[in-house]
Amino acid sequence: MAAARSLFRAHGYAETSVDDITRAAELTKGAFYHHFTDKKAIFHAVYEEGEDQLLADIMAACGHGDPFSMLKGGCLAFLDLMMDAGTQRLLLREGPSVLGWDVWREVCARHSLGLITAGIRGAIKAGQIRPRPMEPLAATIYGALTEAARYLAQLDDPAAGLASVRAEIEGMLDALRTQPEQAPAA
Repeated sequence: MAAARSLFRAHGYAETSVDDITRAAELTKGAFYHHFTDKKAIFHAVYEEGEDQLLADIMAACGHGDPFSMLKGGCLAFLDLMMDAGTQRLLLREGPSVLGWDVWREVCARHSLGLITAGIRGAIKAGQIRPRPMEPLAATIYGALTEAARYLAQLDDPAAGLASVRAEIEGMLDALRTQPEQAPAA
């Protein structure tokens, strides 16, 4: 897995062969095929592992606090984590094309989309976002984050564009937040 992860992140799916993986892992092809049916199967496993790691990193970056702040912090952490070229290649470009839309979407639903939905649920419960259907909102936020990450990935200097993209995502999320009721004047 480690050898495949490194090769897929560095060179992509098409440029990585089973021979490359077995050579880097110092395994025989027989050992490879004992665990995986083909290159796509190990890519799927590496992709799932990448999504698991992304989820763990986002959760660690969210810290503690009120549900809305954690949702917002997680969204911004996603953008920061997607600045890594290997992560962009694996999760943004290769994943959808290699796994196919349905499998890619199912994996996203279990990971990032699930985390966003949980964040929205918590913020609604806390009165920080007005009650509304969670799935369409989560899909919209996830779509915005994914497209923002794709936008950054295609820039000559992604780091230079990060601050403006973060500001747009923050503005979008802040627009969802309910305004605290004002205390009556004394």
